[in-house]
Amino acid sequence: MNIVADHVSMTDRSTRLGCAAADLPLLGGLPEMVRERLIDASRVERFAPRAQLFGGAEMPAHLHIMLSGLVDLSCSYKGSECSALMMAAGDVFMPAAALYSEPYLVSAHALTPSRILLVDAKTVRQETRRCPELSLALTRVMAGQWRVALKIILDLKCRSPSQRLGAFLLRLHDAARPGPPAEIPFSKRQLASRIGMQPETLSRTLQTLAANGLYLRGREIIVTNRAAIDEFCGPDPYPPATEYELGVHAL
Repeated sequence: MNIVADHVSMTDRSTRLGCAAADLPLLGGLPEMVRERLIDASRVERFAPRAQLFGGAEMPAHLHIMLSGLVDLSCSYKGSECSALMMAAGDVFMPAAALYSEPYLVSAHALTPSRILLVDAKTVRQETRRCPELSLALTRVMAGQWRVALKIILDLKCRSPSQRLGAFLLRLHDAARPGPPAEIPFSKRQLASRIGMQPETLSRTLQTLAANGLYLRGREIIVTNRAAIDEFCGPDPYPPATEYELGVHAL
């Protein structure tokens, strides 16, 4: 989503941001005056791959809304990295932290070139207190993110690492537009972190998947036998994705 150029006048900036904000799930249904006040307290920033947006234990200064790209929310311990969620266009970063002035439990790093709307957290809190539409919109996002987090927990408990990897790659495959093969938009090391396995075991796991109808060619996801890979991954441990209707697109 191309929201705004880097250098524009304040009037032009507010107008163009306001038009774009109407398309965002969080802001689109708000009263016009509330949306305008939020936009006046916002700015758009670009982040290069691997750039850090914030670190764990930091206090939130902004509510982050993804406009384009992918951002990883993760934590690290003794050199090992654990990915919690990957935020995509339209996603709102952990709104509860900004709403209640709670420190972040994770760090955020851009996986791809990303554009993010930064809304002043104090303004968000003020507007939430007096605007029920904004309160409900943020509650909807938090509910959707909880559903995604719960699905990941169920995935960890109900599937083996190879089944989790296969199911995740199928999700990326099925979400891709028709035409060229679907691709992993981040590194294989990042893929291993998201699935919850060590990078050194990823190659062996990919060999297992290749024997069951799915393989990687570079970053391309190739499905050669859909019935076989579906059977291998086993029954879905959670119901169909309804979090998209709640404005959540995290992976």
